[in-house]
Amino acid sequence: MEFVAWILLLSGVVGAVLPLLPGPLLSTAGLLLLAQSSALPPDRIVWIYLWAFVGLLFFLADYFLPGFIAKRGGGSKAASRGATIGLLLGLITGPGMFVGAFIGAFIGQYSSNSSISKSLRSALLATIGITLGIIGKLIYALSAVALVLSLASI
Repeated sequence: MEFVAWILLLSGVVGAVLPLLPGPLLSTAGLLLLAQSSALPPDRIVWIYLWAFVGLLFFLADYFLPGFIAKRGGGSKAASRGATIGLLLGLITGPGMFVGAFIGAFIGQYSSNSSISKSLRSALLATIGITLGIIGKLIYALSAVALVLSLASI
């Protein structure tokens, strides 16, 4: 069981960067599996459950943060959807996640209002939202691994 938990924790680190994998959710599953299968004392297992709860919050925030930031900057739902589609296409076709997200958000916003300046601003804010989400997920996933290593070594 511990082997599967470690696979989930490491997949969570990969999923923090790749948008096709739910990184925080994988890390949370790994933490919960490890908590159930390990012989750690209850006072240490509390930290694992607490960090698993934080992972669920990161998972939810990952879906709302890009759209929230784009919306706060005056962007439309089309810009947010365009950023997500562009991110995935950029990852698959090669220009990169951030370039794809920027272009997708620009096209989405431009299709809804035909203003270049507003479309550029929405694209920038959507890309910032996606970048902040990736950074947050990566910090969480690496912290989950560090937590398990620190609890195992005590």
